[in-house]
Amino acid sequence: MAHHALVAYERPDGRYDIHTSRWGGFDCHLADAISPTDPYAGDAIDPAPRVVARPFGDVLTMVDPARHEALYRVSAEYVVDTYLPLWFGLGHYLGESLLNGGPGDCQPDGLVVAVDSPADAEAFREWFAAAKDTVAEAVVGGYLSRTDARAVLADAVSQRGASRKVFAPWSERETNEY
Repeated sequence: MAHHALVAYERPDGRYDIHTSRWGGFDCHLADAISPTDPYAGDAIDPAPRVVARPFGDVLTMVDPARHEALYRVSAEYVVDTYLPLWFGLGHYLGESLLNGGPGDCQPDGLVVAVDSPADAEAFREWFAAAKDTVAEAVVGGYLSRTDARAVLADAVSQRGASRKVFAPWSERETNEY
């Protein structure tokens, strides 16, 4: 299994070029590897951009939370901000195949949360996995609907991430930031 990540490099005009990394989501290690002298972290990041000149709000909507494990935002000065995509899909808990697409699991759904370090990312991922397991058990048991489960997860992430930037790029809200 690969550990996919997106890497958004800021351009002089404030927009971003989006690159991909097949293994860059693993332990969020690229945050420390990207630098002005090694902008693509050796060969960890594809040097050819997949998308060019997009605002950061558009970059957030390109994240597939079921597929991407990290998003890196690289400023023009090579300051790297790291974000975790948190997928709210519950189909696998309910025995639904992703190929058949469980209700609501075909579309991106979740939040993107800022983390401070690889250790912070690992701790947040572990906490989210436990929270999602608990909520999924309530759905499987018939105590929560999928809609209610999503609301519970969003509230839990917002509370846990109260001091962090938390984005809701796939919601119908006017703003992408919680």
